[in-house]
Amino acid sequence: MRLYGFPMSPNARRVHLTLEEVGEPYEYVLVDLTKGEQKKPEYLALNPAGRVPTFVDGGYVLWESHAIMQYLAAKYPEKGLDGGSAHERGEIAKWLFMNAAHFGPAFARIFAHTIRLPEDQRIARVADEGRAEATKSLGILEESLKGKEWLVSARLTIADLAYAPSLAFASMLGVDLSPYTHVSGWLDRIKERPSFKKVFE
Repeated sequence: MRLYGFPMSPNARRVHLTLEEVGEPYEYVLVDLTKGEQKKPEYLALNPAGRVPTFVDGGYVLWESHAIMQYLAAKYPEKGLDGGSAHERGEIAKWLFMNAAHFGPAFARIFAHTIRLPEDQRIARVADEGRAEATKSLGILEESLKGKEWLVSARLTIADLAYAPSLAFASMLGVDLSPYTHVSGWLDRIKERPSFKKVFE
């Protein structure tokens, strides 16, 4: 297995976390976004979207981080990352879609318009809209985590791993997690795992 990624990409990091939780051998290939390596013809041949991550398993090529996570969880069911029932898999899918559609893009907007873009291209309104969406999602997560260690199951699943990379950047982006005690505790539990320490070292 081979993962093409970039260390600062939350999308690549969530797949990297999943691979570490799976515990099977894999190769990590750096795609330096700062040098435009994602636009090279040889990379576009793998991923025509020109983004990270891209995952290769034998002759099978897959992109989109949540799809890769679902593939790995299904390929290694003994790891328990895909839940243990149809109900849990439905819940996992719900949280993955929420992350892909709302939570992740909210953090991406904040990052772009406070850090990534040149100052003359930053739009404060867009960053504020991202914070508003992030706040809404954090409230939903906070309520859902009451009385639970993990988001869906009695054990960690890909639903938990999906949110960790964005949450890990919260303080850098000025997103205060202190009002969300259940979310903060959840993130702390993820940070204690060897997979997180390996990916974020």
